[in-house]
Amino acid sequence: MMGVRERPTWSMDGAELLAALDEVQHEVNRLQLYRFELLAALDKIGHAAEVGARDTTDLVASRHRVDGPAVRRDLRLSVALPKYPAVESALRASALHADQAEAIVSALEKVPASVPAEDLKVAEAEMVTAAETLAPRDLRILGKRVRDTLDTDGPEPDEQRAYKNETLWLKPTDLGVEFGGYLACENAELLQTLVFAGAKPHKTPEGHRDHRSRGKRQADALTAILNAAAASGSAAPAHGDIKPHITVTIDYESLRKSEGVGTLAHGRTLSAATIRRLACDAGVIPLVLGTNSEPLDLGTQERFVNRALRRALNARDKGCVICAAPPALCEAHHVKHWSDGGKTALTNLVLLCKAHHISIHQAHWTITFHNGRPTVTRPPWTKPQPARRPTPTHQPPARPKPDPAPCSRAP
Repeated sequence: MMGVRERPTWSMDGAELLAALDEVQHEVNRLQLYRFELLAALDKIGHAAEVGARDTTDLVASRHRVDGPAVRRDLRLSVALPKYPAVESALRASALHADQAEAIVSALEKVPASVPAEDLKVAEAEMVTAAETLAPRDLRILGKRVRDTLDTDGPEPDEQRAYKNETLWLKPTDLGVEFGGYLACENAELLQTLVFAGAKPHKTPEGHRDHRSRGKRQADALTAILNAAAASGSAAPAHGDIKPHITVTIDYESLRKSEGVGTLAHGRTLSAATIRRLACDAGVIPLVLGTNSEPLDLGTQERFVNRALRRALNARDKGCVICAAPPALCEAHHVKHWSDGGKTALTNLVLLCKAHHISIHQAHWTITFHNGRPTVTRPPWTKPQPARRPTPTHQPPARPKPDPAPCSRAP
């Protein structure tokens, strides 16, 4: 892959430095467009799942040690870019740079589907033209005005109508539940306040930004709110101050070998590997059955991480041992599972956020103890291949110059 011709900066005057910078920016734009194409192709074939990463964002962010939100933004742009030929063409011609393209595409992606395609095409062309003079921040402001112009929806309903329209629906699925709905006024404000407070991003131990998407962070926050409400014992009045728990039924051999499935109270099934993960912490009661389906052991909360042990874990680990998520968002994990003889003790427990708790049980990370403290080993797919350097061309040794012929003197 050809690059720009590099000259030492000390050998150039101001005009030459600026011209070289222009050349470098053009090359950066060309490589960035190629990077977008690579990201889109990598995501399309689903290679992240093959190597054990959660998704393409997780794969690239971990492999190249870059911020997850930045990778996610570039991936969204790379996937959407083919729908906007004017933006793609301008990017290819270096009339746009990547941040300008992202500002335009993200604005156009928010335009309702009811807007005619012809109007959207005109808006795209106008924004590309405006990018000749506008920076990304100004393009985002322009994009909002474009959306407001194209979207002609009427005003929101009044408060009383809004309250009457409140709804919540739950739809069971194979691996969980889909839900949605609408809350009005102060109810909406309460939901947003609690979710947003719990969804704040946190840095990794290496100082990188939170790799989770905004939607995933908000889902994790809602889960934490539900767990906290369940632990209070007063979230569900029908339970009479008894803390609601999840009970899952599974036979002992399946749990020990991490094979097969268990059954939840509402009829759904969970894999044995997931049950092993859930059983690490309090609030989940595994009903273990013998060969004749007789109950062998109905776990109790005392068997799991009690309050004093959890406080010790919080003090030692100070959050997820992989990404440093705060303790409030973490679960206790048995490094050696209790069904394999692992003890519920500080020397066999670590704190993990839900995402990395799942990854640990999928054998994507390894945790060991050294001098009483946990050590994390990264999976191999987080390490990029070393950069290929050009092989220097062999130069034959210089031949020694012959001695000059002696001057001849006339007789």
